[in-house]
Amino acid sequence: MSRPHSPPPRVGIDVTGLPPLEMRTEHDPERAVVHLAGEIDQDNAAHLRSALDRALNRRPSGLHLDAAGVSFCDSAGLHALLRVRDHAQHAGVALTLTPSRQLKRLLQITGTAVLFRTDGAPADTLPPAGAAARPRRTG
Repeated sequence: MSRPHSPPPRVGIDVTGLPPLEMRTEHDPERAVVHLAGEIDQDNAAHLRSALDRALNRRPSGLHLDAAGVSFCDSAGLHALLRVRDHAQHAGVALTLTPSRQLKRLLQITGTAVLFRTDGAPADTLPPAGAAARPRRTG
């Protein structure tokens, strides 16, 4: 009598070597700065949202996200960033972002780059919260 075959071993991606998301928040009387490094994904997006909500709850006049060290961001991470942008705008908190090259590319591909004020961008270039990003016609 033959033995039933056991299923083949599952092959997956070893994620143990991937960098986790590192967050560090600095506060002064006027603004909060949240430094982000590593990967923002579905496994840590909720933790990121909580940290950004805590920074906003301190009612700073400005919130800066230093995401220059972000090496990867998936849709859950993008959603967390869009959510904090909306919360900051509704609270009257000026939000600025320093994106990494990878994050900047994600924002461009998804059409959401226009929703974030980056270093040096005038605040009046931002559309109101909830406004859809529309390409501008020229010519």
